Amino acid sequence: MKFKFTWAHGVITALICFILFICSMVFSNQFSNSYDLVTDEYYEEEINYQQEIDATKNAAKLKERPEINMDRTGILITFPKEFNLTNTKGRFLLFRANSKELDIKKNFLDLSPQNTILIPNKILVKGKYTLKLYWSKDKINYQMEVPIIWK
Repeated sequence: MKFKFTWAHGVITALICFILFICSMVFSNQFSNSYDLVTDEYYEEEINYQQEIDATKNAAKLKERPEINMDRTGILITFPKEFNLTNTKGRFLLFRANSKELDIKKNFLDLSPQNTILIPNKILVKGKYTLKLYWSKDKINYQMEVPIIWK
């Protein structure tokens, strides 16, 4: 008996190949990318989320917000003149979604006389970051989030 290949066999073969291709893409990407949780203290931070919303609104109301510049030396955060060594305290988190080990956290009680903070390039790895900047002045909290791609 001779096998005869018809258009129906072609459609079924194409459909099976397509399904195998999609499954291989799904399973190969599932194991190659790892994503850590945003935070280990998820529930505690969720309770304080309204404070973060208020701090973001306070930062949006500012006439001048901190500027973020990137060059060969690193990431430079420059605060407006109204924020200085005596009245400004805060911290930043340079957050990397795909690796908790690449996150950079620092309190900045030590603004330079030019109201700047430098994140040096030697501690940065190429890729996508989210810079979360938290600061307070005269008991008013501020917060900014800036996406950064370090090359």
